[in-house]
Amino acid sequence: MKRVLVTGGSGFVGGRLVRRLMAEGMDPVVLRRADADLRDESAVFDAVRRSRPEIVFHCAFSSGHPKNAAQRLESLASSVMGTAYLAEAAAEIGVERFIHLGSSMVYGAEERAFRESDCMHPATSRGAAKACAALWLRQYAGSTGFPAVELRVFSVYGIGAGPHRFIPTLLRAAITGEVMPIVAGPRHDFIYVEDVVDACLCAARVATPAGAVFNIGSGVSPTNEEVVEIARKVTGRPIPIAETPYPSSPADRVFWCADINAARERLAWRPRHSLPEGLAATYEWMRQGG
Repeated sequence: MKRVLVTGGSGFVGGRLVRRLMAEGMDPVVLRRADADLRDESAVFDAVRRSRPEIVFHCAFSSGHPKNAAQRLESLASSVMGTAYLAEAAAEIGVERFIHLGSSMVYGAEERAFRESDCMHPATSRGAAKACAALWLRQYAGSTGFPAVELRVFSVYGIGAGPHRFIPTLLRAAITGEVMPIVAGPRHDFIYVEDVVDACLCAARVATPAGAVFNIGSGVSPTNEEVVEIARKVTGRPIPIAETPYPSSPADRVFWCADINAARERLAWRPRHSLPEGLAATYEWMRQGG
C-alpha cells in the first residue's frame, strides 16, 4: 500500500480518484485549499512534509474560464506556482511518481488528432495557464529526473460533474424537458471520468521516462449535434433544442480529438466506456438525484 496525496480531491476528477483509491484499500491524503493554498509555498511544503507521500496526484486547478484580471492572475498563480511548489516539495521527500493532470486546452487548431509532440498554442487564458505549468514541469523533470507524468485530459464528463457543463445540462434537459441551446458545429473528444481515473492509476504504476506526456481522450470527436442525438437514444427522451444557438467561445473548434496511441502503447491504458455507455451511467446517476 502506497502513501498517496491528492490535490483537488474534492473536485470532479480528484473526487472520483479518491473514491477509487479508497475502494482499492488506500487511505489517500486529500489536500484541499482549506488545508493549504497551492499559492502558499510554505503551506505546500509543510503539507507534503507531514504526509510524506510516495505518489502525488495533482488534480487541483481553478474552476471555469477566467473573466477578469483578478481571475486570470489567480489561475496563472495556482497553476504555475502551485505546480512548482508541489513538485519541489515532492522532490525534497523523494516521491516515487508525480502525476499531473494537464489539459487538451494547451493545443491549438489542427485538422487531425492531437499528438503529444504538437506545439502548444492555447486559445484561452485557462489553457495558457495549463500550458505554462506543463512547460515548467517538463523542463524540471528533464533537467533533474523528477518522476513526473503529465496526462493531457480532454473533455471529461460523468458522475460528479458540475451542473454547468455541457453533458449535465444536456441530460438535465432530457429529465426536465427544458429547451436547451447548443453551439452548432464544434467537436469535442469526450472521455468518461472513470476512464480518466484508470489513466491516473496506470500512470502511477507503469514506469515511464521523467516528464512523459500522454493524451487521455476517447480518440473520437462527435459534434454537439451528434452528442444530442446519442443522448436522445440513450435516454429515450426528446431533448428539445433552442432555435437560437448558444454563443460560441474561443475554445470551440471544428475538430478536437486526441491521438491516444502513446497511452495505449506505453501506459497499457485505453478507455473502457463508449460515449453511449458513459451517457447512460451519468443519466441514471442524475435521475437518482446526483
